[in-house]
Amino acid sequence: MESIGEPTPAEARTALDDIDRVQRAVRDTPWPVWLYPVNAVLLAASALTALLDSPASLLGVAAVIIAVNVITGYRMGTPWALPTNRGFLACVALSALCVALAQAVGNPSGPAGPVVLLAAAAASIYSIGSILHYRSTRR
Repeated sequence: MESIGEPTPAEARTALDDIDRVQRAVRDTPWPVWLYPVNAVLLAASALTALLDSPASLLGVAAVIIAVNVITGYRMGTPWALPTNRGFLACVALSALCVALAQAVGNPSGPAGPVVLLAAAAASIYSIGSILHYRSTRR
């Protein structure tokens, strides 16, 4: 058997830098443009499920969101890669918070206004994040 030997510190640093560069390239792969509005609509729909009597409706919309994104990710070759754009990730977190708040305040027999506003906020905030992500990956 042949032995390659220990890498020098410079070779190890170069290899680690290459790994970081490749991971960043994978995480910053451009998404199909159609995915942004689809996700925004699905986030709004998940917030609006708070107005329904069926708790399974939220799970159904969540399953559709996951399926659409995972299938699209597999077709792109990056099924589980999270983007590096912090603005986009912050907008995703804020829109998820809007969905959670809609679920908390939503009541099928109560007023629909707050839930509708939170659904619109979730879609709007995600859309702002989509613009940030689109601009950062299309340079």
